[in-house]
Amino acid sequence: MYYIYHIPGKKIGVTRDLNSRVTQQQGYFPDEYEVLDHSDDIDYISSREIELQQSYGYKIDRKLYKNLFNNMKVNATEMTSTFPYPLNKLKGNLMDRLGESWETIYGKFNLNNESVRWIMNNAKTSMYDTNVVIYIIKLFSKNS
Repeated sequence: MYYIYHIPGKKIGVTRDLNSRVTQQQGYFPDEYEVLDHSDDIDYISSREIELQQSYGYKIDRKLYKNLFNNMKVNATEMTSTFPYPLNKLKGNLMDRLGESWETIYGKFNLNNESVRWIMNNAKTSMYDTNVVIYIIKLFSKNS
């Protein structure tokens, strides 16, 4: 289920996990935001988010929510998987992508609550670029 949330005076956004994204990561209590719409249809939600941003007078997202998934370009090597996010943005992006997967030499890696928890406990910021995070996939694969 996709939720369009509104933080009055701030923004309108989309998430699949209100508690994690809006409460835990962004620091708003449930009585400080409202759900404007929800649906299982990502095409509908993506269009509706833009429509609501316009009608409320907020900044309009340049990319539809459904197209943000194309930005998660996981670089999987023999020992690591690299995500295109800084560490402080990783959990929210992973939680919004539960159910997605990518190929590694160990097979298909599925993103679920357990794997997100493991990634967050083992993630390290890249020494070459602070805007990307890596984790050692081989260890997770052996333990799962």
